[in-house]
Amino acid sequence: MKIKNYLILTVMLILSVSCEDNLKEKPLSFLEESNSFKSAADATSALNAVYEHLKGVYGMTMIDLADLNSDECEVREDNGGGNEIHKNLYNSGTRLFDTFYTNSYRLIDRANRVIANVPGIAMDTKLRDQIVGEAKFLRALAYFNLVRAFGDVPLVTAISNDVVNVEIPRDPADQIYQQIIADLLDAEKVLPAKYTLATEIGRTTVGAAKSMLAKVYLTRKDWANAAAKAKEVIESGAYSLVPNYRDVFVPEKENGPEHIFSVQFSCVLPQYGSAMAENFAIYFSYPINLTGGSYQVVPAHANSYTSGDYRKTVTVIEEKTIANGTVVKSRTGPHVDKYWDPQACGSGRARNNFIVMRYADVLLMYAEALNEAGAPTTEAYAAINQVRARARNGAQPTVLPDLKNLTQVQFRDSVYQERSWELCFEGHRRWDLLRTGRYVPSMQKIGIATEERHLLYPIPVQEIDVNPALDQNPGY
Repeated sequence: MKIKNYLILTVMLILSVSCEDNLKEKPLSFLEESNSFKSAADATSALNAVYEHLKGVYGMTMIDLADLNSDECEVREDNGGGNEIHKNLYNSGTRLFDTFYTNSYRLIDRANRVIANVPGIAMDTKLRDQIVGEAKFLRALAYFNLVRAFGDVPLVTAISNDVVNVEIPRDPADQIYQQIIADLLDAEKVLPAKYTLATEIGRTTVGAAKSMLAKVYLTRKDWANAAAKAKEVIESGAYSLVPNYRDVFVPEKENGPEHIFSVQFSCVLPQYGSAMAENFAIYFSYPINLTGGSYQVVPAHANSYTSGDYRKTVTVIEEKTIANGTVVKSRTGPHVDKYWDPQACGSGRARNNFIVMRYADVLLMYAEALNEAGAPTTEAYAAINQVRARARNGAQPTVLPDLKNLTQVQFRDSVYQERSWELCFEGHRRWDLLRTGRYVPSMQKIGIATEERHLLYPIPVQEIDVNPALDQNPGY
């Protein structure tokens, strides 16, 4: 019996040790982040991942944030979510805000990893600096969108590899702007003027950094620096207005001489396509399954154009002739034709890039900044009149005649109107109304109940739930 008990005890001890050994993790390898940044190819791959996240911030997300919530764009009454945004009926639980917030910080996190890790790679120093500069530009762009949407937001510039400390408070908007400007100033020192390889099309350039700086300075009412940066872009000779306004938006002519920076969409794979073409198309006109969206033109904007302005012909339609010759008429009001793509690659998937910055925008910013600095100058007139001349589309100067002999106030109003006609439905309108102090009266004018609290969007409640250090914007 003693021998039997001894054998049982021995077996139990062996099994106990064996179980403990089996429960111990013995990793065959461990891949740290530093091991992912060893070569130029690794740096480029990481940067491409930052660019890829632009698709989650732009496209219809930016249209909703900046155009649908404005006095130019609306949706059919049966579009509940869209009307929630357009009519200021949203709240902190509205999904759009969390999607935008989350995707923006994902982009920032990826940019932070490039900025932190790429400088340690043994590679061509010029290319290394350029890649870091591109990441800084993209980080600045993300923060510029966030601060305009929410005001104070958490400023995160370091890598976060755990979820232990998730209580990150909001930083003052002024501090966010300081970081944006610093990143863009760093970027413009190292970015190239242009790219030559097809695989590099769509990457940011020194012109994009300067143009974005001009917009940031304009938003901050730093007229001298806004004018100076816009002038640098103009005098670089790198960009020009394409002769035909329609060609700005034709997919086959994307990334042309007027395009400074665009988020790239394509039909290389269906999932790479953009949804703007279908959402703006007249119902039953979109080439895939004859569908169409509910995004439309506010009648007041459609009626605002000067007679003969070619931009209205390109932008605003109430009927569309489709491939089989059928004329499809809108039954619910005017639609937007800027993003028409007859060769769309799927439902909600077309070839339209999202144009973040183009040369006409720079010309109008230059004219505005010069005027705000004191009075309209010869250079200010020349800039805005270039845009108006293109809009005549070859018609006599009696159509949209050159501006001259205006007071500062008259010129200011002319620039504001020109931006509306030239840049509508391109993700600018709400931001323009906010920075010029016209948001509340402009929305009230088209019958949208609007208060001071609507000058900022609410911090998403989902983010406050996971980050108790966040406080909410007033009124939400």
